[in-house]
Amino acid sequence: MMEPMPINFIEIESMKKFFYPESIVLVGASENKNKIGGKILNAIVSCGYNGTIYPVNNKREYVNDIKCYPDVTSVSKKIDLAIISVPAPLVLESISQCAECNIPYAIIISSGFSEAGNSGKNLQLELKNILRNHSMRISGPNAEGFYAANNNLVATFSPGIRIKNKNQEIKHVKINKSIGLISQSGGLGFSFYERGKLVNLDFNYIVSTGNQVDLEISDYADYMLGQDDTAALLMYVESFINPKRFVEIAKNALKSRKPIVMIKTGRTDVGTRAIASHTGAIASSSRIVDAVLEDCGVIQGYDQSELLDITAALTQNPTPNGTRVAVISASGGAAVWMSDALREEKYDLPILTKEHQNALSKFIPSFGSVINPIDTTAHMFGKGIADILEMVIQFDYIDAIVLAVSLANTQRLVNEGERIASLIRSVEKTILIYSYTVPSDESVQLLRSFGLYCFTSIRGCVISLNALRDYGKAYFFEKNNTKISSINSNTKSDSVSLIESSIKKIIPEFHSKKILRKYGISSVDEGIARNIQDARAIASQIGYPVVLKAHSSDLAHKSDAHAVILNINNDAELEASYKKIINNVKDFDPSLVIEEMLIQSMAGQGIEMIMGIQVDKDFGPIVMIGAGGIFAEVLEDVVLAPAPLSLEKGWELISRLKISKILSGVRGNPPADVEALVDAIVRFSILANDLHEVISEFDVNPVIVHPKGQGISIVDALCVKR
Repeated sequence: MMEPMPINFIEIESMKKFFYPESIVLVGASENKNKIGGKILNAIVSCGYNGTIYPVNNKREYVNDIKCYPDVTSVSKKIDLAIISVPAPLVLESISQCAECNIPYAIIISSGFSEAGNSGKNLQLELKNILRNHSMRISGPNAEGFYAANNNLVATFSPGIRIKNKNQEIKHVKINKSIGLISQSGGLGFSFYERGKLVNLDFNYIVSTGNQVDLEISDYADYMLGQDDTAALLMYVESFINPKRFVEIAKNALKSRKPIVMIKTGRTDVGTRAIASHTGAIASSSRIVDAVLEDCGVIQGYDQSELLDITAALTQNPTPNGTRVAVISASGGAAVWMSDALREEKYDLPILTKEHQNALSKFIPSFGSVINPIDTTAHMFGKGIADILEMVIQFDYIDAIVLAVSLANTQRLVNEGERIASLIRSVEKTILIYSYTVPSDESVQLLRSFGLYCFTSIRGCVISLNALRDYGKAYFFEKNNTKISSINSNTKSDSVSLIESSIKKIIPEFHSKKILRKYGISSVDEGIARNIQDARAIASQIGYPVVLKAHSSDLAHKSDAHAVILNINNDAELEASYKKIINNVKDFDPSLVIEEMLIQSMAGQGIEMIMGIQVDKDFGPIVMIGAGGIFAEVLEDVVLAPAPLSLEKGWELISRLKISKILSGVRGNPPADVEALVDAIVRFSILANDLHEVISEFDVNPVIVHPKGQGISIVDALCVKR
């Protein structure tokens, strides 16, 4: 099992007053339980909050037999938390009063701010102005409140948390792990709680963030992850207010093995439009977000049930050491179906050794299977699933086990549940339980008492195994982080000077390659010519055959203008090509004047790849590697990752490409020099990290990867100044 590293989260000590207030003022309190102020008051009182509540309503003396105040300043008591539930135009006055009374925290439930057009945006700006002059922290506006289980505080109007009778004890039963839940959608956040309770997941915190005018997801995540009783976070996120801070928190969570499971919405144009109308936020590119989240160990899901399955798996299981899985089932059909699903996700189901098959066959009828999947049938010879599991656990060529059983009644668990749980706890091996029949409530409760989770769909089970695999991989890359140390200490400053000396935003190929060379990324022999005489001299020095290209900051894509000619074999061909390119460019764009030509040696044979850098406004420098050439944008066989990369991560990225099979050598072609390619992409990522403040993009296409031992050649490059 991966040992967690001790991590000190940047704990906001005073946030304890937010989740554990000793006193609350509720502005907009009502006896009418159909109104939001009435629902919140009823929830706080009914669910057993032990602190003091001060309702504010200028039309009543008492609300629910609790003394009422006309405004916040009239309370004249020390207050830890204010909850504001009044129409948007009245919020500013209430918040100003809270600030006057030195209330440290406020939740604004009211909507009608940045999500509601220009007038709402102006209100939100006024709210920010109030905050600038005070130390008070605000949750919301447009929030649905929060839930703190250990404090029995239900500060929300959501129906997702069941209201108990005031005199009825709240049974807050923990299994072994608690989950913090942070959501930019109040309705969805509390629905996760409701669904999670049905499958016996335990939540210690739930927060609806609203528009995040002040407190934002990183603040809540930082606090929750710093609590000993939080084992994982489940998050619904539309946008990041402070992306780089969130990444830092997520990396700390990965180091301490506190998983973060997330649904990140706004992945499409329509979804992004909906976000803008929902919280007034702007979303980042989904591919970049995916790459960044993967890098810091955040596991994404795309369905509520899937997210709950993943969260359960990550909080209750060790990560697998490999992809070799054994399936044990009493149903042949379930065994086959599960095996197919696993194979489609690139898992191996090793055939068991003859010795192990013989051992199992003593207990499994001949019409069963002892190969893998293991079909025990319903007619085992005096042995139960626990006995089979105990044997298979010992097989050192199996990394994970899936038990596919029927839990429609509790008899199997009554007979074997405790022993199965004991076996699962005794080994550092991933073991998941899937019921192919609808599990009875009693079975689910029994599993819970054993600290086990029951998957009710094959997809949910396999996706959760993927999550465990991916989380283990992210942890591996966090711990194994080999850097390249052969880059000159002056490289960064020299490169910055070169970029800043450029008058134009687009730095043409020859000068872009100069930057690459400074980082140890090799290029073909080449030179710049301002006339045909220079061109002949350079070609003579390089040696024919050569390539001739137009060289200009105003011509980013030379192939579009037919401004590249290959395989020029002598001076006569060179002169003809020189004239042809000038004419081609004139035909393409009469305003373009080509004053320079680039003469290059012809690169040897190899596989065309592409490397790229994009400096994202939220997450900083992102590197791309993939299949290159003129069809790179069409094929889209690329992977992205935040810079800088370790050598281990460089190898892993290339292994994920479809073209990696071609790089390894197929159909009689020799394997390519992948080691040289990995070295180049890692160096390129260091360049990205060094220069992201002065560049916005950097394309290297194609990179020719020659046969093993022969290195790479950079054929074309283009840097864009910030």
